[in-house]
This record gives sequence, C-alpha cells and structure tokens, in this order.
Amino acid sequence: MFLSRYLRLVPVIFFLCIASGCSTVASHTTDKTASTAFNKPETTYLGKTAAEIAASHGGESGFLLMDRGRDALAWRAILADSAQKSIDAQYFLWKDDEAGKVMMQRLLSAADRGVRVRVMIDDSMTESDPEYLAMFGAHPNIELRLYKPFGPKHKYLPGRWLKYAVDMKVLNHRMHNKLYIVDGSVAIVGGRNIGNEYFEYPGPFVNRSRDLLALGPVLNTTGKAFDLYWNSDWTVPIEQVVTPLPGKEQIRAMRESLNKIAASPSSYPRGFHDEPKNIDAEMAELEKKLLWGKARLLVDAVPELNGKPQTHAELDRTGVTLRRLSDGMRKEIYIQSAYLIMSESGIKAITTAKNKGVKVKLATNSMATNNHLSAFVGYRKQRKKLLKAGAELYEMRPDAKSERALFTEAELKKYKTFFGLHAKTAVFDRKYAFVGSYNLDPRSANLNTEMGLLVESEPLAKAVAESIENDIAAGNSWQVILKDDGSVEWITVENGEVTSELEKEPMTSKGRRAEADLLTIVPDDSQL
Repeated sequence: MFLSRYLRLVPVIFFLCIASGCSTVASHTTDKTASTAFNKPETTYLGKTAAEIAASHGGESGFLLMDRGRDALAWRAILADSAQKSIDAQYFLWKDDEAGKVMMQRLLSAADRGVRVRVMIDDSMTESDPEYLAMFGAHPNIELRLYKPFGPKHKYLPGRWLKYAVDMKVLNHRMHNKLYIVDGSVAIVGGRNIGNEYFEYPGPFVNRSRDLLALGPVLNTTGKAFDLYWNSDWTVPIEQVVTPLPGKEQIRAMRESLNKIAASPSSYPRGFHDEPKNIDAEMAELEKKLLWGKARLLVDAVPELNGKPQTHAELDRTGVTLRRLSDGMRKEIYIQSAYLIMSESGIKAITTAKNKGVKVKLATNSMATNNHLSAFVGYRKQRKKLLKAGAELYEMRPDAKSERALFTEAELKKYKTFFGLHAKTAVFDRKYAFVGSYNLDPRSANLNTEMGLLVESEPLAKAVAESIENDIAAGNSWQVILKDDGSVEWITVENGEVTSELEKEPMTSKGRRAEADLLTIVPDDSQL
C-alpha cells in the first residue's frame, strides 16, 4: 500500500542512483550464526513463578487482555527488568521515538546483566539509515537482524525505494509478526508495534490496539515460532546492513541519552507509573487477573527463497485457520480489523452465515481514521457488498470518546489528536478469541507473514467481545447502513434510537475525499 507513490518516480530515481554511485544491501544471507530459543525456563524467576501459577489449571494457559497501551508498555518494561536469561523480540516496526528508546534502554540494561537479547525487525518501515538500530545491536549480548533489508541506506530514500520497486516480487512480502518472549516463560502477542502511537502517548495520532500476555503451555511454541524466522535466510545481521558501524563514542553517547530518557517521567504515557513495579507484587496481581483457556499460536511459514523451503515447525497458518473456524460458528462472529478488504469467497461466507442465523459484526477504520487511504479505498469499493451480504458494519470515529478520555483537554488541543483503529481481533460464538497481527485483507492473507493467539476460553472471549462492543458503541464508532435507495448512511444509535444521520464520509475534508476518489482508479486491490 505504500509503494504506488514511488513507482512513477522510478526512471528519475534510477538515473540519480547511477549518478551518485549508490550501493545496495543484500535482502538475505546465510552468513550468520544460528541460535535457538531459551528452553530452561524453570531455572529463572519468571519461569518458576509462571509454572506455579499455571500448575492448578489442568494444562490450560493464562492470558491477560491488554486493552490499554500504557499497560502494554508497562508489562514489556517489567518483564525486561526481570529477565535473567533471554529476551526475544520480533516486530514489524520499531520507531526511534520515546517508546522505542525506552524499550531499547530496558533491553540494553538486561543485556548488561548478561541476558541474551535477540531482536528481529522488518526493514520496510525502518529509517533509511537505521544507525540507531546498529548502535543498539552493538552490545555484545544483543543480536539484531533485519527481515528482508533493502537499500541503499545512508538516508538515500529514492534509491532505497528503487531497490524495492525493482525487486518487488520478493520485497513486497513483509514480516508483520509481533512477538515478545522473556525467559521462555511469558510472552506478549498482538497488534502493537513499538512506537508512541501504540502505547497512548499524547500526540497527533493514537492507535487503538490490543495484545495478550500469555503464560503456561502455549509458551512451548512461541520460541519455535521466533526461531523459524530468526534462522531463516531472510534475516540479515544489522552489522551487514549499516556501514560504517558506529564507533565507541557514538555508542557511549547513545547510552547516556537513552538512560536520561528512561529516567524521565515525561518519557512515558500518563498512568505508566501508577502501579508499583516490584515484580513479586506484579506477578501476584497478574495471577488474579488471568483468564484461562486452551490456546494455539497461529504463525505463517517463512516464504521460500529461490525455491528453497525455509525450515519451520508444524504450526497453524493464521488466515486459513481463522477461516475454517468461522465457517463452523452458529451464533455470532465479531471481527475488528484495521484494514478490511475481503475476498469474494469471504463475502459469500457472510451471506452463508446470515442464512444460518449467525450474526456477523465487522469493525474497521473510517476514512477519517484510516492511516492508509489506499487501503480504505479498497474497503470502500466493497462496503455495499458487505452490507448486502448481511454484515453489521461499524467505522471508528477520529474523536472516539473512550480514547479521548485517556488524555487531558490540554493534550488533545495541543496535538490536535485524532484516533485510529489498529486492533486485529476476532471473537467466535463467545467461545474462541483471536488476538494477533492479522488484518482481514489481501496483504495479510497473501503477502505478509502474520501470527496471533487463538484461545478457546469463554471468559476471555467474553472480555474481548465486550471490549469490541465498547469500541463500536455510540460516540466511538458510526454504524454504516444501506438505505433503500442503495446509498450508505452513517448513523449513531443510542438507547435504541437513531440520534444522528450522515450521508457523506464523516469528519473528512473535501481534499481527502477527492484524494480517495483518485485512488479509486487503482485497478489492483491485491497489494493493499
């Protein structure tokens, strides 16, 4: 979705690149050392504590639903501070902002204590010269690898995207997974990347997202899922990507800067410091909040390289598994997806579900909240089909009242904050819950790799369903309906009564609507 704007510039970029002598980086390599996930959690505090908590639950795993970003950041930090042996982190995006720097400082401090840290990041959204990642990865106990890097680097953005365009067949397939494992004992899986907008920092744009913290038997597969990508040929050590490597003085200055940032309360979202961060107290409180169930980690296989299969464990494919599950439901399906572009067979499945008496509710971004307008246009093309098929459809408001309540009026005014949906969540018959990285769109289905937790648990499914219901309630979302004349209308329903009606994309400017109309001519939605 982020490529089309660069394609028309390819001829100009090509000649500029030749003139400047720009060089590129390899998107794959075998020149690295293989390693595997830590497999002796019982030798660590977290491992012993997690085992004690799970012991009386008959082989089920425990889950904490992390609806709020500040809690999601706090638990990542708490776990890093408590790590004794290993931290594995896999993300699509790791920004060089407050949240990114706080997490880097926490992982560097863990590495100082002798903890082995492995970090894997997709290269598509890194800085064009990711020196900040190279300085982070310079620590002797930290390994950092980029998934399918492309260049050239050194802030030469046009050349970087020329490389992408030339090798699009390979580089357009990205790693969208989000996984965080500490001491092989506790994991966080969900929709959040590492960046301010995912953790409710005050700012121009804040994402509504969702994660699960997990412990128990499901941790037996999380390490395998990480290793599947880590040891594939598609991951390249940062030192093979960034040249020259940062010197000792640069690294020392970065550490000093990170330490100052981590020590300042202003570097955290409000509420982060509200609770004590003593690990014993936190784990005791966690035990009271966990919801238990049988879980499967869904994870896509690593793409082949020149016909060579990449080694992978026998784990469940994300989209395929979710589709099979949804086909067997009898009562209701809730799907919350930041980007919603369904296949024709998916739309037919909604009709089939409706005919069986299954209620289908779909929640996604409105034009006003979608940060990828091209993806919104793909959804808009089929919006009427979804309604005719029988789905109830909800679009998030940029001024969602539940999200605004997290900030002061002064913060909202200062940054002119608007909100968007980033959660990738589903509930099936209030018995199964899915929380992960998978959007209901062609990119997640066919281009990117994805992962998530599928949990059979009525208490967790109920909690996730209630969270989605809050997100689609009046003041947080509009309901989209199909009028008798075939046009769509956005309505707000309170206490069973329609209190407002709108007949054009709400809270959008003429300019944004015109830009969306222009994007409608893009013929291929398969890349969105």
